[in-house]
Amino acid sequence: MWLSLSIVTAITFALSSSYAKALTKRVHIFVLTWAMMVLGLPVSAAVLAAQGVPEVGDGFMKAAVISIVLNTVSATISIQAVRLSPLSLTMPFLAFTPIFMLGTSALILGEYPDAKGLAGIILVALGAYAINLEKIRGGFLAPIKAIIRERGSILMILTAFIWSFTAVYDKVASVESSTAYYTTFFGIGFAVLYLPALVIGLRKTRNVRGETPRLWPRLFLLGLLSVIMILAQFTAIQLTVASYVIAIKRSGLVLSVVLGYFVFGEKHMRARLAGALLMTIGVVLISL
Repeated sequence: MWLSLSIVTAITFALSSSYAKALTKRVHIFVLTWAMMVLGLPVSAAVLAAQGVPEVGDGFMKAAVISIVLNTVSATISIQAVRLSPLSLTMPFLAFTPIFMLGTSALILGEYPDAKGLAGIILVALGAYAINLEKIRGGFLAPIKAIIRERGSILMILTAFIWSFTAVYDKVASVESSTAYYTTFFGIGFAVLYLPALVIGLRKTRNVRGETPRLWPRLFLLGLLSVIMILAQFTAIQLTVASYVIAIKRSGLVLSVVLGYFVFGEKHMRARLAGALLMTIGVVLISL
């Protein structure tokens, strides 16, 4: 069950990120971030109504608040990353999340991977290098320098670092309540905390203010994809080690690279797809 849910998480993760990139040309990133995190609330609320309100543990509130606060930053950064740079130069770098989680899971949850994690780290590093392999003519360090110069890549690495913490707190909060309860609580909390940014984003997005009402169904679709991903991810995290779920979720980065090629016409797909595959294999090894 956790594997099936993790695969659903990976697919919806890639689709929501690609769809968000498509919408960045017409909608401010603050509005997109709010829509992705909040507009799926009716779905999670309906699931909660069907399941009933669970008994909430003592550790719920602290974990939930920490995750919501961190996600207001990381979610915004991730949208900005895909706006600035190609999907194939941003999404694969989320493979660094499991590497960062080696530390956070041990620190917060007491979950320790075995020695296979070292091989996984090496493969993720090689994959990151291979993504910019076309730059090798500029010297051995040129692919690494290309990562540093690409703003979207750096922002997504920062997102991966923050998400290594939020994934752990998500597990604590969902275990201390239920998936539907936490997802609903998360959406409401995010909506309230992010309201000032939403107001700013709406002022800067004329289309959303009424000139193109057709954008609202698209924003709701973005929210739907996101809430499906979150419900599947949080449920899977309750069933197994958090790093396993995130590892499978990150396999969606390969699909993101493919979507970047077919939907956005991105180039250098051989190197970038090879790099994404190496990073995915590394993530799987880390999860083992």
